[in-house]
This record gives sequence, C-alpha cells and structure tokens, in this order.
Amino acid sequence: MKRFIALFLLLCMVLAAMPALADSGYIGDMEVVNCSEWVSLREEPSTRSERLVKVSLGAIVSNCRQVNDEWIYGLYDGYGGYILAEYLEPSDGRITFSAMMITILDGAPFYATIDGIEPIDCIPANTIVRNCCIMDNNRVYVEWGSRCGFINLLHAEVYNEMLHFPQQITLHCNLFDGENAFVNGEGDSFSPALQVEYTENFPIHDYAYDVYEYMEFMEADSEDLPKVSFVLHTDTVISTVHLFSVSLRSMDDETGEAVLDLTLENIKYQMDPEHPLSVGAVIWGDTPNLAVGYATSAGVYHFAFIEISGEDGSILLNEF
Repeated sequence: MKRFIALFLLLCMVLAAMPALADSGYIGDMEVVNCSEWVSLREEPSTRSERLVKVSLGAIVSNCRQVNDEWIYGLYDGYGGYILAEYLEPSDGRITFSAMMITILDGAPFYATIDGIEPIDCIPANTIVRNCCIMDNNRVYVEWGSRCGFINLLHAEVYNEMLHFPQQITLHCNLFDGENAFVNGEGDSFSPALQVEYTENFPIHDYAYDVYEYMEFMEADSEDLPKVSFVLHTDTVISTVHLFSVSLRSMDDETGEAVLDLTLENIKYQMDPEHPLSVGAVIWGDTPNLAVGYATSAGVYHFAFIEISGEDGSILLNEF
C-alpha cells in the first residue's frame, strides 16, 4: 500500500521551485548590474575571501539580505555568499514567475549571459524551469536544475502546478500503519527530511519564511478543534511540497482501513534550511484532516498526515 501511494503521488509530481516571502532585513531577488561581464560571489564579506562562483551580468541573485552598506548576502547557482552591494539592484520592477514550461518542440537554447549569441545547451520541451525573471531584451533568466542562465521569452510559458495537479485524490490506506521515524539498513533510526515544530520552539523570525493558513479549518469555533500554529522545516532541500486538506469517507475501526478524499490546497515549490513554512490550522484529533507530500533531492516522494499525538498532544508528521 505504501509503495502504491508513493508511486501514485510521484506520477502527479512536477519538480519546480517557489520563491520565499521576506522577513525583516530581507530584500528579495536582485539583479547583477554595473559590471562588464561578471561579479564574484564570495564565501565571506571581504574582497580577500574565496570566490565561490562568478555571477554573470544580468543574472538574478535570490533571497538577498543587506549585511551592511557594502555587502549583500544572496543565493546563486546553489551557492550562498556575499556580493558587493554596488553591483546589485532590486529586480522587483521586473515580471517574475515561480515556474515556466518550455513549449517549443525543439527545445529552448540556453545562454550563459543575458546577451549571449552562442547557446551553451538546449533545454528540452516540456521542461519546467524555475525562479524566472523577464529581462528588458525579452530574454528570461531561469534556473534549470542546478544551472542558471537565459532563454528567449517566446520559448516558454507560465506554468502553474495548481492547474495541472489533480485537485481531488481518493486515498485508500491503513491509518494504523504510519510511522514517525525510519530505520536505515544498519538499524539506526533517523528523522524524515521534512520536520514539524511549534512556532514558539522554532526561531522562525531568523529565516525568510512562507506563511500558509488552512482557512476553512482556521474559521472553526469549537473548543474541541484547537487552532494551532506550527512550522514545517527541513535540514536539506526538498521540492514540490503539497499541502492537502483531508476528509474521511469511510473507516474500519478495527483494522484501520480507510478511504479518504484529499484536496490540494497549496504548493510550495521548494524548501531548504533557510526557508521554512509557517502553518496555521485546526486539527481534528484522532482522524487526520491535514496532510503534506514532498520530494527529497533523491526524487523519492513522501506523504504524511499532520496530526496531534495522543500521548502528549504534540504535533507530528505521520508518514505513510
């Protein structure tokens, strides 16, 4: 049953990414300017520090934060580091999209620079690229896997997984079979990639975080349906995080065999250690009414109910 669930959801999954909301001191995406070809992303805020990668003119540096008047911290091409502030300006005025799909059958030429003539590669048709930013010359800055570069605007269209993913899923499972920890080949237990914690125990103000509320459940008034706030976070990189609401269709109280309807409520295209998700909801208690699915960097899809422990009342992820 577990393999069936994982396979079914994996077939529905598309890997992409979603930009995070800003916290205090958070600037957002910035564009490289005022240079001839490239600038350095450095390990420390010093011109004597090691260069991690060259960042091309016109490239987008994501999730930027002002360190001081001279330096800005940001993410580029899988690296996190520091760039001199004089070479960056906010890209808020540009049109940006979380994800776009390559629509040309022959694929989209992939350029290293904003005005490159010779492509360095070709992105195949129907590929999803992420963190897209339309430039002035109708090139689009995109992130393709671990690579960053530019494509022509006419070669792609905006992609929204909420329009492609099935909005309603009927799930057959055994509610008694979930597990809150895993065991590796050596018999040692380890935590799932996605973890849950109460907001008062997690320093969420230190991060650039998204906020999501299950509005239908947040409006409940009964004292038996406590409103809770919690944080979904990870120590690695996971993608295509699906948030579901769950309704129980039928259940055998003796065996735990159940039929549930899952409705896709929201998608967060990527999570990493610096970008947790703050969630508000009402949790029924014994019967799951919330669930989450996500993919690890290895491409393995996990599915878990968000529940309240019957032992101590804590929030837990009950993985299947």
